Amino acid sequence: MPAHDRHTPALSAVDPRGLAVRLIAYCRTDGSATAQTRIHRVGFDATGKACAQWDPRLWALRSQEAGVPSNLENVFSLSGVLLRSLSVDAGLRVNLLGELGQVLHSWDGRGSQQQLEYDGLLRPVAVFEQALNASQICIARYLYGAADQASAVYNRYGQLIRRDDPAGTCHFKNFSIQGERLEQCQHFVQALEPPHWPQALSERDGLLEPQAGATTQMRFNAQGDVVALIDGQGNERQFDYTVDGLLGSARLRLNGAGYQVLVHSMDYDAQGQIAEETAGNGVVSRFEYNPADGRLMRLYASLTEPQALQDLNYVYDPRGNILSVEDKALPVRFFANQRIEPVSHYVYDSLYQLVSATGWEAGSANQGPGQITDPQAVATYHQTYAYDAGGNLLQLIHHGPQSHGRLLIAGQYSNRCLPDRNGQVPTQADIAAGFDGCGNLRLLENTRVMNWNLRNQLSEVRPVVRESGLDDSEYYIYDSDGLRLRKIRSVQTNVRTVTSETRYLPGLEVRMNKASGETLYVINTEAGRNGVQVLCWKDSPPSGVVNRQYRYTLGDHLGSSTLELDSQAKVIRRETYHPFGTLAISEAGDSSESSYRTLWYSGKERDATGLYYYGLRYYMPWLQRWVNPDPGGYGDGPDLYAFVGNNPITFVDTDGAVRIDVSNLTKEQRKAIGVDEPQLQPASKVYDAGRGEVKPSSKVRELNSEMYKSFKQAHVTNLVTKTLLIEGSPNQYVDLWRSSKEPMDFIQQRRYNQGTSAYIQCRTGNCGEHSEIAFSLLASTKTEQPVFQVAAKGIDHNFVVIGDRRQMSDEKLVIVDPWVNFPMVHTADVGAFEIGGTLQQAGRDAMPQYRLDDATLKVNSEMVFPVIGIVGGVSDKRKRSIKAFDVMLTAQSPTGKSPLFEQLFSMEDKYRGMLYTKPGKEKKFNALPATFVQGRMQNYSNYMTVHYGLQRP
Repeated sequence: MPAHDRHTPALSAVDPRGLAVRLIAYCRTDGSATAQTRIHRVGFDATGKACAQWDPRLWALRSQEAGVPSNLENVFSLSGVLLRSLSVDAGLRVNLLGELGQVLHSWDGRGSQQQLEYDGLLRPVAVFEQALNASQICIARYLYGAADQASAVYNRYGQLIRRDDPAGTCHFKNFSIQGERLEQCQHFVQALEPPHWPQALSERDGLLEPQAGATTQMRFNAQGDVVALIDGQGNERQFDYTVDGLLGSARLRLNGAGYQVLVHSMDYDAQGQIAEETAGNGVVSRFEYNPADGRLMRLYASLTEPQALQDLNYVYDPRGNILSVEDKALPVRFFANQRIEPVSHYVYDSLYQLVSATGWEAGSANQGPGQITDPQAVATYHQTYAYDAGGNLLQLIHHGPQSHGRLLIAGQYSNRCLPDRNGQVPTQADIAAGFDGCGNLRLLENTRVMNWNLRNQLSEVRPVVRESGLDDSEYYIYDSDGLRLRKIRSVQTNVRTVTSETRYLPGLEVRMNKASGETLYVINTEAGRNGVQVLCWKDSPPSGVVNRQYRYTLGDHLGSSTLELDSQAKVIRRETYHPFGTLAISEAGDSSESSYRTLWYSGKERDATGLYYYGLRYYMPWLQRWVNPDPGGYGDGPDLYAFVGNNPITFVDTDGAVRIDVSNLTKEQRKAIGVDEPQLQPASKVYDAGRGEVKPSSKVRELNSEMYKSFKQAHVTNLVTKTLLIEGSPNQYVDLWRSSKEPMDFIQQRRYNQGTSAYIQCRTGNCGEHSEIAFSLLASTKTEQPVFQVAAKGIDHNFVVIGDRRQMSDEKLVIVDPWVNFPMVHTADVGAFEIGGTLQQAGRDAMPQYRLDDATLKVNSEMVFPVIGIVGGVSDKRKRSIKAFDVMLTAQSPTGKSPLFEQLFSMEDKYRGMLYTKPGKEKKFNALPATFVQGRMQNYSNYMTVHYGLQRP
């Protein structure tokens, strides 16, 4: 049978400005079927901003009927700042911005308002909220360290030292010299309703619980890695690292006890991936990878050879989609005249959406998220999935003993969906009433009421609603960062209300049952690829349960908890999941031990409602959808409810992944961009190669502390941007020469010209895309000065500036220009490009809407580029292809001149190599990682030899 993806190219149509206005894909679910055309339409305004987007479903409807809206409609200010967005899924958003880009006032589709107040340094000091037809309340206040002796002793000057938010008050008492928080104390508010924080500190304290807060202490090494954490109950974790900064071992000391090793003997391969580790219960885990692409091929765990506890084997297609997973540690079973092998198979369409899956499941019937506990009655299952053109999973057909089949109906002009209920198909009126103005689901399974706070966070679910009497409920409270800190569950009985509560602290959960008086402390720690959990009862534990027992969890490639072991490696529980997270089979070794477990699919907590808590949203595994739109917007596609692009076997959603903070990079991020490796001065290397007409400057300029920090952030931003856009720029000669792609392929790679996520996916972009990434990285980070994306004066070029030129001289403005071949940080007075108009601007404080994650950072850093040498005609072939590319672009250029550049640096020739220092410190901002410089110099020298006939040095 022909392949599904045969004759299914990805095409794009561009306007005269080079903007992709149509993105065309072809979807085929069966190799013998005709591929269906899927057109994603994008409209741009006069400045090149994406002002309207249609997914393939709505664009097709638009050709059939009038009045079809776009999925997203944006309105920008004259300076390019987003003022208004209207989404068919997420509703209306309107922002009023200040002069420096700070949000002053915002409105949403429910009529809710949020207002922010700032101090003189543009730091937020208060957040006010107001629901429709309600009074305004102060939902959060922030206090910063003053310039006094007390702040100096604890490094608190300018740091956030007190935060009052819906969950309570958190005091940040001590900081390291790098700015890491060393000690914090959390106090909870007494009432469950959102507090109205007064101005006076004493009045704020009066809203808190009277008991002492929970204090957490942390210690860091010089590289910013956590080496110790003491939680709110005095339990201490310690972490050791290898010489290259990777975790080597971890241990835990419970309060009043000795140290227990959690993981040790950690070995890594050449790419920094874990090859082997030994858990504290003696279980050895081994990881085998494909040396060609680094994909996980085998995950093996055992206590004693050759008996395996887990032996997962993976098979991939060429694109990296998983085709099969087999656990060779499990036996072949026979039940009801079936041979059940422990292997799952997966099939995808040409858009790499999962369309078919087979595996094994428990034989007893199951609805939704309930548990399956009969390991003897097993059978094979087969699931098929059908999607509409917008990516909505509308039909799941399940063949097997369990009842997981689903039929959903999508909104006529949106991706809001509701399931049929007992054969009753929801109408469009039902769908419209089923969501609020921001796209939040109002009813879970059509019966359980869901309430939302004004920040679009799920605040309450009522599993049982009674016409007379109180309802059963589960209530959630979050801090100002959006993290859930409290979960309160109330269940009504004939005689009383049974209340239980879970409080979340760093590394610690406190579970309290008000009816029984039981208090359970749950210590959670990541130990290598696996997790460790310890249950500590305040008093005596329940019958049959060992107090302070260590429980080790083994996961699969998605992080799903598949095997739980005790301290003797005895099996507590084993699970298998269907592709979208419903439980297929669960084998409990000891039901009394396993009943306290909460982490399941993807390693996430499953609430009593059946919803999985992912951090930013809740996931419904039985409907394969999120309960509300993606708070990050359209970065993952036009369907804001779809789960991991409808490919849950290959991809995982961690909660928004690990964000990139240029001020606080993780060890893995630092390694990926090479910031800690030996440095070389590219200006000297270029001069030595005979191409620098002016010898690099030996001038030294001294920086104050504020500018030095800005230089550090700019330096890291340049390196991160270069790693995210690893293929370089298609209008740079040297990048065309060194890329792994042919020049014409760059046009195809830039077909998604709609935002930072698309640029990162394509790994390439011109100066606009490079500056967009750099601006996003800095806008999502707390900086010393506001950040601006600007256009150069008199030339088509964009870059980023740290500092406001209306208030600061050029000698104090820091230039961030990662587009050039060798991006070195410098001030505006020595720059090759003069600052022109402002395109975007952001204040000093981190703005979450600009956050980028590091999903591709490590992968890109491991890409190997072919050396386009000058032997055997390889360079001649590349030269011809670049020449053809140049001729084509020149013909399209309105000036008739070549748009290709040989732009090595962003500063004037005579200032290349200038050294910037701070008293007591010397940082080579005029140098870049050695591998970065050497790799580009090799291709640069070959390029110069072929184009100009110069001899290689």
